[in-house]
Amino acid sequence: MEEVVHLDGGQISTKSGFYCALGEAVNGPGGYFGSNLDALADCISSSFGEGPPARIVWRNFQASQESFDHAFLDSIVGLMREFRVDLATC
Repeated sequence: MEEVVHLDGGQISTKSGFYCALGEAVNGPGGYFGSNLDALADCISSSFGEGPPARIVWRNFQASQESFDHAFLDSIVGLMREFRVDLATC
């Protein structure tokens, strides 16, 4: 079964909040999935653990576009593509 992770852009307004939300969505409460782009890439590319989620559904993406600069969002989207994570924004 394909793992689907849900993020709610309406609840994420800081970069640290994004990393925390993604970590908890993937690994449960207190879960770690990196606290910057390099760490996130390491977590996604690591052969340890379960690996990256198969699909991320990022709801309220427009709210994230209002909270984050375009360079940050472009980097996140690019990183997900690079590691073949299916990222759906709505």
